[in-house]
Amino acid sequence: MKFQKGLLEQIDREGLPSGTEKKPDGVAGRETLRPLSAQSGESALPAVNEHLFETIREETGSERNYLKLLGIVAVAIIAIGILIAYLTLPGVGDEVRAPEGLDLAMRDHFLTKEKRTVTDISYYKCDGFYAARVGVETRTDIPNPLFRLDKYSARAVGSGGQWQITATPLSSPDAFAPCR
Repeated sequence: MKFQKGLLEQIDREGLPSGTEKKPDGVAGRETLRPLSAQSGESALPAVNEHLFETIREETGSERNYLKLLGIVAVAIIAIGILIAYLTLPGVGDEVRAPEGLDLAMRDHFLTKEKRTVTDISYYKCDGFYAARVGVETRTDIPNPLFRLDKYSARAVGSGGQWQITATPLSSPDAFAPCR
């Protein structure tokens, strides 16, 4: 027994009792079936082949679009990284880390030439040389007023792995100008 309203109404219109079903006629079904060669229009075979690879074409297109987007994002990230690296390079007058060998040469110069022991050094990049603010130990046991000063201004010029260093004492700590 059929309970769906649409099916029950269709059966009632055909004149069959509501409890019986109409069976398909074998001859009527054969008339509608025709071989592929007898059908009018195009053959069904190319239509099947066209739809068969449609999803593959869509996938390769999406892969290409994904790779294009990934490439654009990678180039943008690299460009931003280069820009940030360029903008953070030290400029003239900026405090920097000492190049290799400069710190040792500076300490050696103060110990041998100035006869002072270095406590701390701050290096500044200048145009063609490095400036340094050097803190030294004070010597109160010697009456020379030069030994009571605790800050020096130094200038180091590199030439072939050697450093030419000149130093002058600072009378006040505020008198230091790095690239003067």
